[in-house]
Parts: sequence; structure tokens; C-alpha cells
Amino acid sequence: MSEPLLIVGNGMAAARLVEELSAVALGRYAIAVIGDEPRLAYNRVLLSSVLAGETASHEIELKPAAWWRDRGVTLKYGCAATEIDLGRRQLRTAHGESIGFSKLVLATGSTPLRLNVPGAELAGVHTFRDARDVDLLSTLAARSKRVVVVGGGLLGLEAAHGLAKAGASVTLVHLMDRLMERQLDPPAAELLKSLVERKRIKVLLNDNTARLHGRTQVEAVELVDGRRIDA
Repeated sequence: MSEPLLIVGNGMAAARLVEELSAVALGRYAIAVIGDEPRLAYNRVLLSSVLAGETASHEIELKPAAWWRDRGVTLKYGCAATEIDLGRRQLRTAHGESIGFSKLVLATGSTPLRLNVPGAELAGVHTFRDARDVDLLSTLAARSKRVVVVGGGLLGLEAAHGLAKAGASVTLVHLMDRLMERQLDPPAAELLKSLVERKRIKVLLNDNTARLHGRTQVEAVELVDGRRIDA
């Protein structure tokens, strides 16, 4: 009898784990995958291409539905895990369902940090991590001409690129003295900055967000040096 193996997180790690298990131990486990996003696992690295309109959303799916089905995997997507009882080996979902397991794998990935400044709760302040964020940001770019991206790491640059390609006027604010400072030395970072600016993205370095202004909807970003950027 196959052991019930439950994977929490329907992302790239889950897909790779199922691929490896099916190659070396097909039939040993009865695998179920649960994820809170209402779609098949996809390549998050390509989200900026979807945002930019360069790739269709369905094209970034890691495996088609038939691939999972052929390996006997039960997919429960659009369903968040809310409680794990290790003693009883039971997981409870937001839908009230209880799922038993003999082995449990947590592959949930990370959660983006939100700004911890006054005004961060205003409407129009978003993170960039999953397909739902892309849908939201695409609508935002089509409706709004001014967008501020906070963070000059890989995700920030990808978001800025996608928003600019979608038609928004983008300002990128980064705390450090160069973009992608963990990966690039100063000459390489300066080259990257020039390439980013050629895409009509304004880059502000050595600055940080002090507060966000607006009544219910964000209207401007105030930096620690006192400058205000309409958004």
C-alpha cells in the first residue's frame, strides 16, 4: 500500500520533488500537493516576462495537468493549509478539509516583506511575488502612469522592467549605493544601472522610503532626504 505523502506548497520545489520521486520511487507514495494559488505550478522567474507582456501566463506552467495525473498526484490548489497536527498526522485546510499523511514536506517558499512605514496600508501598495500580483500590477500599469518600485534587487528590477514595458512611468528607489549589490561589483552595477535607465526607468540610489502619502489611495512616496515622488 502506498504511503500518503503530502506536499504543502504548489511551486517549483514541489514540482521538482514529484519529478524526482516519480523517477526513483513511482508507486511507493500516494502524493498530494496543496497550494493556495488557484492554478498549476509555474516558473516564478518568468513572472516579469508575463507582466511585460512578453510571455502568456499559461506558458510559464512547469508541467501540464496530464503530467501530474499520469503520476497519480492529487492536486489541491486554491486551498490554503491552516493547521498541522503532527501527533495525529493530519493537516487542516481553509476549506475545513482534513488530510492525513505519513510524510509531510513543507515547500511554501518565502513571503515578501511589506514596507514598515506610515502609509504602507494605503490602497495601491503592492508586493511582487506570484501570478495574482502580476494580474494586479498589470491592471495598475494600464490605469496609472506613475509607479514607484522600492528595492533594487532582482525582484525589484524585474518588477520595474515589467511595469515599464506595460506602459507605466517607473521610478526605482534603492537603499544601497548600487543595484544588486550582493551579486555585482561597482563597475558591473554601474553598467546595469545604465541599461535599466535606457529602458526609461529612473533609478534613485542611496535613498529609502520614509512614508507614503494619500487619504485612502497612495498618491506619493516621500524619501528620507525629503523628496516626494508622485505615484
